[in-house]
Amino acid sequence: MNLQRFITVLRKETLDNLRDRRTLFTAMLFGPLFGPVMLVVMVNFALSLAKDSAEQPLELPVVGQEHAPNLLAFLRQHNTEIQAAPADPAQAVRDGEQAVVLIIPAEYAEQFKAGKPAPLQLVFDSSDQHAQKHVRRARNLLENYGRQIGALRLQARGINPLAVMPLAVQDRDIASAEARAAMLLGMLPYFIIFAALMGGFYLAIDTTAGERERGSLEPLLTTAASRNELLLGKLCATALFAATSLIIALLMLAATVPFLPLAKLGMASSLDAPTVAAMIGIGLPFALLCAALLTLVASFTKSFKEAQTWLSFVLIIPIVPSMANMLFPMQPTLGLMAVPILSQNILLLEFLKGAVVPGAFLAVSAGTTLVLTALLAGIATWLYRRESVLG
Repeated sequence: MNLQRFITVLRKETLDNLRDRRTLFTAMLFGPLFGPVMLVVMVNFALSLAKDSAEQPLELPVVGQEHAPNLLAFLRQHNTEIQAAPADPAQAVRDGEQAVVLIIPAEYAEQFKAGKPAPLQLVFDSSDQHAQKHVRRARNLLENYGRQIGALRLQARGINPLAVMPLAVQDRDIASAEARAAMLLGMLPYFIIFAALMGGFYLAIDTTAGERERGSLEPLLTTAASRNELLLGKLCATALFAATSLIIALLMLAATVPFLPLAKLGMASSLDAPTVAAMIGIGLPFALLCAALLTLVASFTKSFKEAQTWLSFVLIIPIVPSMANMLFPMQPTLGLMAVPILSQNILLLEFLKGAVVPGAFLAVSAGTTLVLTALLAGIATWLYRRESVLG
């Protein structure tokens, strides 16, 4: 392969796409900014909702208020607003008019005075996720009242309430502040990988299906540059944009994470300069894989629009390992490091936790990713040697 011709193709594709505003917007703005901005907005919005919910009084409609005046007094003392109950509690909850309704049966007072478990009913819809926070608050208040009454009954009988508590379990959380933050920032690996894919998205289309649709591919194949040099130049230009987008995304994440209220949650961020540099090193092999995958898929298409359609499905690929690692957290092993994309997800999360990652894991992850990259690039090169590539 002639190095000079390869560099010429690489420079030509890079300069052409630097003039394309759509490519620049996608590679340098949308991809890198999408993750950091969404993360900051989502986390702050969720914390704001949780804070507002905790500070606002619990609105609790109660049926049979006359049967338990002491219970209602306890609830009012604990930031609960007792309301008149609807005529049909179940229907009111089913229609979304009420989140939860407390029913105090007529036999409550009799059972309570007899020292027996006094019946109460909480009416709620378990499928209504928005209502669950109100249900939990109501249930916790009732359980606290029950424990308080139980302790008073034991004391009245001359029994130490601690006698019925044979165990005193103490939580000892050894997770670091960084590890707890990594649980909250679990989607960061996906945003980073998504940025790399978006960085190379339009360039991969333009250098393959775009050339074919414009009719410039056939004259290009007649130049002095071999088809291997042409394809590798295009592929490396795509990888350059993907890597640039990935680096910008990581830098933006490092810049925006300090704006997250992690300290209020007992968390901390480990996104310092060495960590960001290590995460860039983890992501660069994926940028090459991303370029090879996008270029190969786009090579099968005959128009810009068709390529966009097919590559849109490619963007779903990183979602699978990211969601799998979030739903079923995986401990890093050499076997998992041999799975491209999944290994990058796991390693990026480990660095977010501030964990020490063995060098062998990094080597296996990078090695298998580069091997798959070479395989995909080889298939794309083989396609470009065939005359059918002209469409």
